[in-house]
Amino acid sequence: MKKIFFNLFVVVGLILSTSCNKDDDGSDNNGASNELTVIIDGQSVTFDTIIVESDTFTFDGEQFTILYVSATVGTDASRTINFETEVGDLGTFSLYAFEYLIDGEYYYDSGAFNSVISVNNGSRLTATFAGTLTSYTAVEEASIVLENGTIDVNY
Repeated sequence: MKKIFFNLFVVVGLILSTSCNKDDDGSDNNGASNELTVIIDGQSVTFDTIIVESDTFTFDGEQFTILYVSATVGTDASRTINFETEVGDLGTFSLYAFEYLIDGEYYYDSGAFNSVISVNNGSRLTATFAGTLTSYTAVEEASIVLENGTIDVNY
C-alpha cells in the first residue's frame, strides 16, 4: 500500500511540475523585441512602451492603412518618439512625421534624417533610423543627434 501511495505521489508531483513549467515569458512576440532603442546625443535610451494605432482609408479607389507609432520610456510621457508609416512601405525614407518630445520641447525631422524599414507587413514593423532632429523656438534653433535607432515591434 505504501508503494501505491508513493508512486501516486511521484506521478502527481511530476504532472504538477511539468504543467507549471514555463518555457517562455508569457509574451507572444514572435521574435520581436517590442522596443525602440536609440542613442540620443550620446546617451542610449530604450523606449519599451510602444503603441501602434492604425487608420484605413480609401483614396481614388485605393485602400491605404497608416500606422501611428508612439514610444515612451515606461509610462513616462515626458520622453516620446512619434512617427507614421504606411503598411507595406519598405526601404528608405518610409518613416514619416518623425518627432521626439523631451520635457515639452518637440524636435522634428528637418531633412537630415534617414530611415530604412525592413519589415512592415500589417502585424510587425522593423526599421532602423538615424539623423539630426531640430527644434525651433522663438529664441533659437536647437538640434539633437539620433544614432543607431532601431524598432522591432509586433502589433
